[in-house]
Amino acid sequence: MSLAMSVRPGDLKVISLISTGHCLSHMYQLALPNLFFLITVKEGLSITSLALLTSVFFVVSAIGQIIAGFLVDKYGARPILFLGFLLISFATAAFAFANSYQLMIVLSFLAGLGNSVFHPADYSILNGSISEKNVGKAYGVHGFGGLIGYAVTPYLMYVMGTFFGWRETMLIIGIVGICTAALMWTQRRDLRDSGLDKGIGAGSVREGIGILFKPATILSFLFFCFMAMGSVGLMTLGPDALTALLDLSRDKASYTISLQLTGSLCGILIGGIIADRIKRHDIATASIVTLAVLLVWSVPGFQPTNMPILILIFVVFGFAYGMAQPSRDMVVRSVAPSGAAGKIFGFTYSGMDVGSSVAVAIFGFLLGGGEPKLIFILVGVFMMIGVASVLLAKVLSDNKPIAE
Repeated sequence: MSLAMSVRPGDLKVISLISTGHCLSHMYQLALPNLFFLITVKEGLSITSLALLTSVFFVVSAIGQIIAGFLVDKYGARPILFLGFLLISFATAAFAFANSYQLMIVLSFLAGLGNSVFHPADYSILNGSISEKNVGKAYGVHGFGGLIGYAVTPYLMYVMGTFFGWRETMLIIGIVGICTAALMWTQRRDLRDSGLDKGIGAGSVREGIGILFKPATILSFLFFCFMAMGSVGLMTLGPDALTALLDLSRDKASYTISLQLTGSLCGILIGGIIADRIKRHDIATASIVTLAVLLVWSVPGFQPTNMPILILIFVVFGFAYGMAQPSRDMVVRSVAPSGAAGKIFGFTYSGMDVGSSVAVAIFGFLLGGGEPKLIFILVGVFMMIGVASVLLAKVLSDNKPIAE
């Protein structure tokens, strides 16, 4: 039975809407960086100054996710999601008319602020709208949408930017986001959140901050942080590390990392089905991630130069990493007390932005120092610290599941 056939129509509508928005949010994260090759020529800006725009985006998004989580629990997920969606869409479209670098900085700030709402609002709506037996599948498709956004954006921006120009491309994808947000607004009655729509109050700000400082919540944050340090570090500098370690050509190294992402796309959908059929999501997450770590450690251990074997290692690694994601989200769901889904998911997912920024700095330093082997070792070490964090988070959690 296919995934669509096993999900009731009401669930399917909500999953489709939220996952489409998630896909677009990931496209917006990568859209401008993948147009730098045109912007440097057309506008005379350096790569360093353009990279600062991306840094502004992610720093604002990381901090904003925590604040957005509180707002979602207090005012409901729908208005916060729509406001954020419109903000990132308008800011993206407005790059078409930016006539100064200072204005581009402001637009990056606004886009990052808009991006900050998606994880807390999306998960609150999925938890509040999807029937209990399909929550894992919903998490899987939601994650799949995000990965699709990451996968198609580099090539799509290259084609559109070359054909239309960078300003026109930003305008087009911004308008697509505005239209999608408008469509979601027409279906807003089906998008129920896990707090206010169930009559559950958010509590005071002090109580909310107290929840974030609970050991289970901090450990969940650390889990996302260390997992991102491993996975994002591999996605960003993996091709360079493979080239240096195994003396591969750049195209073969990039192709291998791209196939890893393909494996993740398949794994995350299967992981969603599995997550709905098991109880110990913490054990499942830890087991699957450990398998992934053993695979990535085989690269510096055996240094395989046979391309079919190397590709198989990375495809299976990607598959395992993707398969673990829905169970990972179910663990975070299980440690979130009623009325706090927004702030918990907002806070824990901000760990991904923190981990990503730290990993790129560390791995860049190692690569510059001629230590590509150490990069693959540390990817596994970071992920195993993440495994320990998620197991401890479940043990120390004293909350009832959101569904109760």
